[in-house]
Amino acid sequence: MTTEKEPTHAPVPLAKIVPDQELCADIYLYINSKYLKYKNLGEIIGAKKYDEFLSKDVKEVFIQISDIPKFIQWMKSSKEDSINSLVESVGEEHRELVEAREEITETIYEVFSDREINSAVVEHLQHISQNFINKAKQTKESTHVLAKLVKHNRSLADHSVNVANISIYLAMALGHNHQMILENIYLGALLHDYGKAKIPANILENPESNLYQQAIEFHPIKGAKAARSLSSVKDPVALIVEQHHEQFNGKGFPKAIAGKDIYELSQIVALANHYDNLCDENANMAQEQKVKTAIKKIEYDRGKLFNPEMLERAVDALKLAYGNYKR
Repeated sequence: MTTEKEPTHAPVPLAKIVPDQELCADIYLYINSKYLKYKNLGEIIGAKKYDEFLSKDVKEVFIQISDIPKFIQWMKSSKEDSINSLVESVGEEHRELVEAREEITETIYEVFSDREINSAVVEHLQHISQNFINKAKQTKESTHVLAKLVKHNRSLADHSVNVANISIYLAMALGHNHQMILENIYLGALLHDYGKAKIPANILENPESNLYQQAIEFHPIKGAKAARSLSSVKDPVALIVEQHHEQFNGKGFPKAIAGKDIYELSQIVALANHYDNLCDENANMAQEQKVKTAIKKIEYDRGKLFNPEMLERAVDALKLAYGNYKR
C-alpha cells in the first residue's frame, strides 16, 4: 500500500498577481511533473511575460505551501494598492467603479488564458460589464471618470480594459447613451485583442518574421470567429473585434474596407485602441506630455485612419478628459 505524499506546492491564479510588482515569495511553474522555480522572492513578473503566458494558455503558477499565508496577504494588499492608486486619480466617491474595473481586468485575463473561449466566463464578463456601465451612467460626471480608469502597465488584459473604458467614454461623448449600444462597445473593446492573445509565443518573439506579420493581420478574424461561436455575444460585438484595425482610407486590415463601410462602433474602438497604444509608445514621457502627444497625433489624422466627421468631436473629448486643456 502506497501513501500519498503531502502536497508541497499550491496553485495561484495568475490573474491575481499584479504585473511588475515585487513578489513576496518564490514562484514555481509545473513542467513535466516537476515544480521548477521561475521567479525568486523580490523579483517581478513583467507585463510582457504575462502576455507570453496568455499565448501559452498558462492560468496559474505555484508557491510553496508554507508561503500561502503571506501570499494571500500580499495579493490582498497588492489589489488594495492597485485600487487606491486609481482612486487617488478619480476620487474616493468613485471607489465602486474602480473596484469593478479590477474585477473586469481579472475576468478578461481568465477569458484570454483559457485554451478555448469559455462561454461561462464570457457570460460572467458580460454580467459584470453591464453592472459597471449601469453604475457609470448613474455617476455624476461619469464620462470623465471612465476616461481616467486606465492603467499603463502594458499587459494585454489592462490594455483591453483601458480601451473598453475609453471607448464608452468616447461613445457617450459622441451621443451614444443607449444601454445596449454601450454594452456592445464595451464587450467588443474588451475582446478586441482576443485573437492576439492566441498568437503562439514563438511567433510573438519574432516580430520581424513573415509569420508574425501574418498572425497580426489575421488576429481580428480569429478573435471575431471566437466571439461568434458564443450564443450570448451579439454580432455587433464580433464586428467590432473584426474591424478594430480597419482604416477610413481603406489601408487597414484584415479586409481593407474603407469609409462608411466600416461599422461606426468599430471606428470608436479603433480610435480608443490607437490612443492607448500611442500612450504606451511614449510611456517614458511625463503624463501630461504623453497624453498631449498622443492626442496631437490623432488630431492630425485628416481622414487617414478615422472618419473626419467623428474625429473632431472625439479629439475634443480626449482633450477634455486627458490633455488638461481648457474649454
